[in-house]
Amino acid sequence: MAQSVYFDSQIIIGVSDGDGLISAAWKEVLAKLAGRYKYRVSFTTFMEIVNALAGGDDDHFEQNRKRLLVLTDVADCGFLPIPGQFIRTAVLGLPSERPEFTPEQLEKVWMPAIKDAHDKKSLLFGEVVMALSPGAVDLNVAIDLPSLRKEMEDGKKVWADQLRLAKDDGKKMPSVESYAAFVLDFDVHAPRTPHNVEKISRALNAAYCHLADIHHRSTKGSYRVDRNLEDWIDNQQLFYLADPDLTFVTADRRLIAKLTNSLDRNRVREFTEFAKAI
Repeated sequence: MAQSVYFDSQIIIGVSDGDGLISAAWKEVLAKLAGRYKYRVSFTTFMEIVNALAGGDDDHFEQNRKRLLVLTDVADCGFLPIPGQFIRTAVLGLPSERPEFTPEQLEKVWMPAIKDAHDKKSLLFGEVVMALSPGAVDLNVAIDLPSLRKEMEDGKKVWADQLRLAKDDGKKMPSVESYAAFVLDFDVHAPRTPHNVEKISRALNAAYCHLADIHHRSTKGSYRVDRNLEDWIDNQQLFYLADPDLTFVTADRRLIAKLTNSLDRNRVREFTEFAKAI
């Protein structure tokens, strides 16, 4: 099976905002992907940029919309589900619980509406007119931006709870099995069977190693969870490495440094290195 690749948000932002070095490399990367990698849109990257669109004012609407267009305007791109739902479906074979954020919804409802919108108001109140299929009646489509913002805030809260849990019991890092059980409860919503715990333990090795590094910083140094909630976004990106056919490309060297002990470190690539190697 062909490998698939997904990109971190700061790469998309760099391309959209005219960073010359990133933009030139981005064009070369896209030209070389065909036949080697399938292009995938991480829900986490999508959510981060849409969250900026939802929280920003109309003066910045077009800037954030452009970032979403850069992210998705790639031939044969496909969307990845919410990370926890990805684990449910790809690792455990369970059905998705979140129909409003399925890849099909993002591709066929969210992105067409975003492409046609002129401002945030038109997205929020259904003033975008779309023809859903040839011959169909045009419909006014409202995009639920607040729900996506809530998704991010709820995720950060669970992440903070997870780190606080990890600091309990003498400040020892929980075992990988305890971590897997937590993820099954709060992210995946699946039973804590021995089989599920074993599968999640291996599938989320990178996310566990990332958490372990942050746990060490928070117990041995001055790291504060409330000031580093963006680490939750990084951790969510690593959930997709549960699929051995997926490669994550980022420009964040600090994130990569946190994965020194991960079994999946080789599938997290620094952007400039990836651009030269492909």
